[in-house]
Amino acid sequence: VKSLQDGGMGSLRFACECQRPLLGQTISEYRFADSDGVEVITCLNLDQQGHLFELDIWKTDFSPLITWPKFQQPEQT
Repeated sequence: VKSLQDGGMGSLRFACECQRPLLGQTISEYRFADSDGVEVITCLNLDQQGHLFELDIWKTDFSPLITWPKFQQPEQT
């Protein structure tokens, strides 16, 4: 993966052997609030050939991301 120049929001581009991969479609989206309360939208995108393209992270006020959300393991029954 390669970090993208996005003002510190944390977007990543996945390595590809393609000459010029182009954005295809979003396959997953997750929203959360950063520690300052600003909404963050994350999208996992494929290229036009169906390969992983990028993890796009967009903080809605364009400021740098402060913290990633904390995920809890599901309880086992």
